[in-house]
Amino acid sequence: MEPGPAEADRQYAMAGYPRILSAIILAAVLLRLALLTYGEQRPTRFDFPDSHRYLRVARNIADGRGPIDSETVRAGTDPVYPTLLAIGIKLGAESDEAVFRFGRIINAAFSIIAVLIIAALARRIGGDTAGLFAAALMAIDPISLFFNGLVLTETVYVTLLLAAVYSLSRLGGSRAPTFALVAGLLLGAGALTRSTSLFLIVVLIPTAVLIARPRKRWTCAALVLLGSAITIAPIVIRNYRLFGQFVPVRTGSGPSLMEALGSWADGGPGMDRIVYPPIPESASEVERDRICRAAAWDWAQSHPPEVIRLAFVKLGRTWSPFMHAEGYASGAYQAIAAISTLPVYLLALVGAFLLRRRPAELLLLMAPVLYFTLVHTVFVGSVRYRVPMMPMLFVLAAVAVEHLRGMRRSGRPAARGD
Repeated sequence: MEPGPAEADRQYAMAGYPRILSAIILAAVLLRLALLTYGEQRPTRFDFPDSHRYLRVARNIADGRGPIDSETVRAGTDPVYPTLLAIGIKLGAESDEAVFRFGRIINAAFSIIAVLIIAALARRIGGDTAGLFAAALMAIDPISLFFNGLVLTETVYVTLLLAAVYSLSRLGGSRAPTFALVAGLLLGAGALTRSTSLFLIVVLIPTAVLIARPRKRWTCAALVLLGSAITIAPIVIRNYRLFGQFVPVRTGSGPSLMEALGSWADGGPGMDRIVYPPIPESASEVERDRICRAAAWDWAQSHPPEVIRLAFVKLGRTWSPFMHAEGYASGAYQAIAAISTLPVYLLALVGAFLLRRRPAELLLLMAPVLYFTLVHTVFVGSVRYRVPMMPMLFVLAAVAVEHLRGMRRSGRPAARGD
């Protein structure tokens, strides 16, 4: 029997999916090669203070001293990204420029993987068109692409988070326990890449419970926690041996809070403006961190109106469609940022509305967005801290595009992909 028009259309679409995805991947590779070339020609354009800190830690790791900044700061940096840079040093990258080049290559490799993962995630939630549209957004988004050139944690963290979210989306199937454990391992690795994501592990547990089949719900939740614990435990044990107390992931939250909460705070980055409280010379790294953290909270408790005002400023900075960083305020940069961001915001709102009757999938995508938004109403706000949230919006936007395409072709919404 010949297939009907709808089935024939579906077979054609399935046959075309690999070809189109391959073209998107090729475009992503070419764009990243162009960025690597541009970075070689204009390295100062991609010079960022945190990159030099990661480099110092990477050199210490390569020399066998572990993930330390210095003898007085022994747990001040999330260890995963410097460990990746240390591989480049071990492979022969000696100069700072060579290590930074290796970091950009690592970023490019991870970002290509992220394109493949987001395609699979969006296809699973929305369908073939959704998968391709989300992959295309991930491949060409100018801000995401720009962060490929920065020797920072964003690109690696985004890939780990996407892989974890995709694994969680598979908890409704027969291999749910395996995917739950993998999701936990990935979330733990993410926390060691960006420590502000540590409590995202707990926030995503309700998603695991909702997606998994009733008989496997609590098993999956436990496996997510177990996987995370397996990944994080070695660094927690290391820190306990160093300091004799529990230090999850790293120190440094005190100065970061002071940057965001104080009379000098304006909602954006500004470590150079902090007026530190008196700190005894004999204070340990953990004690210095605790003193700074207490000073920030003391100021917040005595200035609640200012804390609220700053929270809205930070929210606006994080979600602004315009760039705030020095050197990127020209009309061209602002136009590119706005054109690439505002349509995604609009489509993502439509996608979220369309998923309102699929709460597990909606929560899966929105939990990271809400979590990081909340985190950066406390800590400083910046477009940089929006980068891990954007892939979730890309998927929501892709769901909207799939729906609109289905309505245009058949007068009804497109069917959900498998």
